[in-house]
Amino acid sequence: MNDNLSQALADQLQSSTKNVDVFLALEALSHADPAVAFEATTAFLRSAPENRAPLARSALHALADRAPALLLKATLDEDAKVADAAKQALLARPSNDALPLYLRMAKSKSVDEACSGCMFLGRISSPQARAPLFKALGHRSAAVRAYAATSIHSHADEHWIAELLEAIRTLRREEADKKKDFDEVINTLCSTVVQKSTRSNLELLIEGLGDADARVRRTCISALGRLGDAAAVVPLIETLEHPRRGMPLQLRMELVKVLGELGDARAIAPLLRAGVAVAGPALGLLKAQEAVPELMALLEQARTPRDASEWAEVLAQLEGPGEQQWPRAGLQSASLQVRRAAALQLARTAPEDAAEHLRALLPQLSSGDAVRVAEALVSMGCGEGFEGFARALEDDPHHWNASAVAYACKNLRGPQVQALLLGLLPGIRNEYVHNVCAALAAQGAEVLPALIGAAQEAGDGLRYRYSAALAEFRDPQGASLLAPLMVRRNPLRDAATLSLSATPSAETHAALAAALPLAASPADARLITEALAQAATREAIPDLIRALQTDAATEAVLEALGRLGDRAAVPALVDQLSSPHARRRQGAAMALGQIADPAAGAPLVKLLLTELDLAVAQAAMHAWLASGAVDGGALDGQDVPGTRAFLLAHARQRCKQR
Repeated sequence: MNDNLSQALADQLQSSTKNVDVFLALEALSHADPAVAFEATTAFLRSAPENRAPLARSALHALADRAPALLLKATLDEDAKVADAAKQALLARPSNDALPLYLRMAKSKSVDEACSGCMFLGRISSPQARAPLFKALGHRSAAVRAYAATSIHSHADEHWIAELLEAIRTLRREEADKKKDFDEVINTLCSTVVQKSTRSNLELLIEGLGDADARVRRTCISALGRLGDAAAVVPLIETLEHPRRGMPLQLRMELVKVLGELGDARAIAPLLRAGVAVAGPALGLLKAQEAVPELMALLEQARTPRDASEWAEVLAQLEGPGEQQWPRAGLQSASLQVRRAAALQLARTAPEDAAEHLRALLPQLSSGDAVRVAEALVSMGCGEGFEGFARALEDDPHHWNASAVAYACKNLRGPQVQALLLGLLPGIRNEYVHNVCAALAAQGAEVLPALIGAAQEAGDGLRYRYSAALAEFRDPQGASLLAPLMVRRNPLRDAATLSLSATPSAETHAALAAALPLAASPADARLITEALAQAATREAIPDLIRALQTDAATEAVLEALGRLGDRAAVPALVDQLSSPHARRRQGAAMALGQIADPAAGAPLVKLLLTELDLAVAQAAMHAWLASGAVDGGALDGQDVPGTRAFLLAHARQRCKQR
């Protein structure tokens, strides 16, 4: 673009009086000669009224990609409006060219400004960001340190590991000396070491196993585990058995975990010597059958259900086919806890063999412990499981046991399960209602008739529970039952709307389309149309186009047509460009921008040549450029300086050059 044309665009900007003309001139200038565009835009910004300043600031964002050096200089401009706009443009488009700005911000006395500077140093690729970021780890503000650590994480690679370990040591010493808390910063740096280390750092990480700082040792252990190199196994075993610097419990647990993850059988004997109570999970990963007796003893001694579950999961990893192997060995234990865990494990692989043991266990267990056994029996088709559920609910009909039964039913199906859940819903405590709702939704459309019937009969004080359950449904097969509820006077309307709006499918579309002609009021029609738009699939496009003609939920319909991105909707959207309502024109233009069909180019140009609403013009310009700036000859012979056609012709030329 020659200088004369760029200057003509600048002159037209200064002479523009309407917001749309200003916007179009700035849009055209953003593609002109950068120096001319910068001078014209900043000159306009200095004298522009406050309501037009945002237009100039947006134009500078485009220049941040093309001429960041000009904007960098402008950040020191005497005019605060220009300086701030240039700064915001460089922040919106981070680049290496803006490094001096980010460094200046990072050195600011303002903590917020320094935090922002460190953050943007992490968003560029310049190697010059490294030293300032490590220096910022010593900033007086913990917040600045945290931002610096996050940016270091973005940049770091295997060449940074030594410096990262030294930074961790320094922060740990400062924590101890000054009684400060830098845990967040240290966690980020440790995570960076673990994630960014490579095999080239193996020697450094092994050396770190003997570091004076326990946190450095733990980080090196974790990093070696992630690398998965067998060369680390022997040094890790030596660290476990002969720690040179002490072995805090947290460090020991991490070391044991890593040895298990490395999967090397050489670690089994040292882990057994360390004790199954500590090394159990790792021994499970290593398939150490010799640990089964001790693990069974720990399971027998478990004091809480959580501990019992953890040891049972470890034993599950050691499963074997023999009678002396888990889980069959556990069936002979004197401990009820062990027999229960063994039978539940056996049910996963040999349900027929497990059923007999589960039936025998059920009456011996407490009502709470019986729930999982009952679930396993029901999943096998054994009616005794429902007796176990009934006993649990008899002892605790509204609290822990009720919640456990509801949770178990999420994985079960059938009429008895559905009846059980419907019986739980009215009485269970509020904090567990969501468990029942989730379990009912998992039953699918089969339970909907009964649920809807119960909801309609429920009093006002309980209906919200049924509504919450209905809102959870995502089964397309239930759409035909939910759509008729979407009328104003139906108390279940909102629940049905939430469910259908979140269930895009052909079935949902068919149900809502069938319900639309039956709407008793414009409000009902609008509600159904909004749900149809939110759940729309391509099959719904004809109905959405018809909805545009009824003036029901127009914005939702236009948004849906754009989201679907189907060119079949373009003619209907083009028709909306001539609407007298600005919101309609804007919505149609935004939808056309998402579809990006060249066929919409000429109508969009026609709109841009006459449009007076700024928001509409901005949407139309975006859509026109997205569709390839096709004008169908509408701009031929009209590109005279001083006119909108001149601005559009220039934008078209730049678009085609790109």
